[in-house]
Amino acid sequence: MRASPSEIGEWLDDTFFERGAFLMTAFGDEVILAKGGMTQDSDEESKYSAFYLKDFFTNEYKVYIPHSWLKVQKKDLLEAASFLESQIEITESMVQESSYRSDFSSLKDAFSEKLRKVVLISREEFKVTDSLTARKNFFIKSLLFGTGLPYGIWFEDYGVMGSTPELLFSAKGNKLMTFALAGTARLGEEIELINSQKDRLEHDLVIQDIQEKLTPFVTIVKREETTITAYKEMIHLKTNISAELKADADILALTSSLSPTAALGGYPKDEALEFLKHTRYQALYPKRYFGSALGLISEDICQFVVSIRNIQWRKDVFMIESGGGVLPASELDKEMKEIELKRNTIKKHYL
Repeated sequence: MRASPSEIGEWLDDTFFERGAFLMTAFGDEVILAKGGMTQDSDEESKYSAFYLKDFFTNEYKVYIPHSWLKVQKKDLLEAASFLESQIEITESMVQESSYRSDFSSLKDAFSEKLRKVVLISREEFKVTDSLTARKNFFIKSLLFGTGLPYGIWFEDYGVMGSTPELLFSAKGNKLMTFALAGTARLGEEIELINSQKDRLEHDLVIQDIQEKLTPFVTIVKREETTITAYKEMIHLKTNISAELKADADILALTSSLSPTAALGGYPKDEALEFLKHTRYQALYPKRYFGSALGLISEDICQFVVSIRNIQWRKDVFMIESGGGVLPASELDKEMKEIELKRNTIKKHYL
């Protein structure tokens, strides 16, 4: 039976905002909600329906097994949760960009035939007067974002909410859907983006990366034509990819192979991650979930998204991380403007 907005409103209690998760399905307009329960560290698939959050650098997962689930239509959820929207009062803020400049310089010297692309990130941190109220506001704001797939998970020492433009994959039966998304410009610069040699190269590396990573798990891969898709004030190059899963395909092994994508880590994967592990940024912030995989495995849905375009928090410190792909031809000022555009898109909506 379909839950009414009033029933959904009662379900969205403080327990949900203390420990919970949500994910919008890629094909349809349903949102899966979960609350309570327990989290555990694991590198194996749970025997229960569960949410999974992958560590960026390793194949370790934080597994969240809720005690209560609710599947709702997005429009009903928006009606039920409208009372959660509020004004956020920021007490402190700080932009960390010096590490990005340093890492950019080091990367330009490190490029070689083996290392062709690396995604560098920066962040802005801030504190608010009321953390619980902020979470409630970010939840409804993620649903109101208007584009992408709303998602989130939060537990003892970490939380994230956002609306991502990147689907890692969605699988049903033996059918798998995913897409390459890389190359960024401002809305209105479609011609410049489609003709940008740097952006087309970056996008083609992402396509190649996905196809290579899918190979052990699928029998057939189909690639569509590259198009332009909009995300608020930004546009991206996008190429849809479909495949047929092998009967013995392991979902978490597939997730670990695909994540991080070349759009968030680099290309080739191993060489890019090795560089990122030794950046100044990583030394400052050693635990990373940004850009990793977040998803749900259950009897009727198997879907993972790329955890970007979000608000994250650890204890009382909230943060916006953003990044962009750096190639040998990349220019520092252009890359920093792209990162600022991504960060400001999130700030404008959520704060």
